[in-house]
Amino acid sequence: MLVVNILRRRRWLDRAGLLAEAVAPGAARGTIKLVRCAQCQGRLYYTRLKWQPRQEDHEQGCQAFITAIRMVRYADELKLAASEPDQGDWRSKRRRRKYLLGNAKKLTVAACESDPAAAVRALGNQYQAECQAPGTPAGTTRMSEMLMRACRQLALGEPTAPVR
Repeated sequence: MLVVNILRRRRWLDRAGLLAEAVAPGAARGTIKLVRCAQCQGRLYYTRLKWQPRQEDHEQGCQAFITAIRMVRYADELKLAASEPDQGDWRSKRRRRKYLLGNAKKLTVAACESDPAAAVRALGNQYQAECQAPGTPAGTTRMSEMLMRACRQLALGEPTAPVR
């Protein structure tokens, strides 16, 4: 009986941790601030629970939700491109696959943020820094340039170019 109660409390605490942001400096301790959508102020309970943007958390026509869905669709395109056979040796294929899958995960996590447009802009800046870093392999530079352009287009709400 004691083990069941401990497991219930742990499950409740894990769920509460998903919904809480860090307490701002100067805020009262013990208060939990729920994560809300930056546009419609809806609580992102189901989004954080499933790690997929959910319509139940947003008002009808919320621009942040539309941006998040576009981001998830592009992440799905990245996953599909990672599974396609590519020309070249096995080592470069493996590196490309790991890079695309890792960045698809980053894009999905950014889509679940309270402001997905700002999160995708930050990802675009990260890819730009990756492109400009000295010593980056040519294949990685090409892919990070593609992702940088896609992030900029997603942030502006424009259609993205297909994944190559």
